Amino acid sequence: MAARATAGALVVAGAALAAWQGTLSRSSGAAHVAVLATVAAACAATLLAGLGRQRSPSGAWVGASWRAVAGWRRAPRAGVAGVTGWVVLGAATVGWDLNSFLHQAHDLPTLSSLIGHVTGVPAGRGLLFAAWLVLGASVVAMGRRERRDDRARRSPPAVRTP
Repeated sequence: MAARATAGALVVAGAALAAWQGTLSRSSGAAHVAVLATVAAACAATLLAGLGRQRSPSGAWVGASWRAVAGWRRAPRAGVAGVTGWVVLGAATVGWDLNSFLHQAHDLPTLSSLIGHVTGVPAGRGLLFAAWLVLGASVVAMGRRERRDDRARRSPPAVRTP
């Protein structure tokens, strides 16, 4: 029950932070400090919560990641297609923004100018900040769910004695 109360408090705090962030000017020092403080708090919480919970040393993790990338031909086609799709989407996005920036083409605006239209109003700033918080929380929740599933697979079933 304490976990639900903590999660509820974090949701309320995040909503309040996003609402407050929406009232600030885009270029204000307070807006920048709020984002910096949120990132710093998330990094500190990650470090503190993960202390001693790492399943393998960092070097082993990097090695396993490298082997996974090097062995992409043995991977299932759906996984390769998914990664390829995301890489193409990322490259296209960077190329679009770079082309718009280099040519200063107003017909094809940069991503920052598009986002600038959204963050130009307080509600847009607040909603975008809230979406950023939700995205981060979703990434954290996915990692927690995977660890919980891994623990369930590794632990033997409980034996009841009469």
